[in-house]
Amino acid sequence: MAVRRTELLGIAVVACGLFAGACTVTESVKGTLDNITDFTSSTTPGAWSQDGLLRAEHRQIIFATYNYESVKRDIARGEGEHLASLATLLGVAENRSQEFGLLAQARYTEVESPKTSPEEMLTSMRAIVRDHPELVLVADAR
Repeated sequence: MAVRRTELLGIAVVACGLFAGACTVTESVKGTLDNITDFTSSTTPGAWSQDGLLRAEHRQIIFATYNYESVKRDIARGEGEHLASLATLLGVAENRSQEFGLLAQARYTEVESPKTSPEEMLTSMRAIVRDHPELVLVADAR
């Protein structure tokens, strides 16, 4: 479960098309990749494997950081696209995603504060997976 750097380019192009109708592909891709590269190289020196793959835990961190507010809103509701995507990144089986959402909603008080960081939110969501191993599709996806 690793993402190649070239796949990030594709993700950035799609994101540009979906979320910024007036942006140029060059600006958006460069900005997205620069931010991701800066983020992973400055805070997590071991993010990239030798074969150019982004490690699973770093994909989780990047997703939580860039989608923080949307994930928090989904946690409050106990469902939503961003929460489902985070569940997938955490290794939650697709057929257990709804259960994960309800467990996340029960922990909303841990992440509702504006002072809560994306890393703290991710730690709380990882704890759900740790405390409920039956949710996990593949043990090493966490």
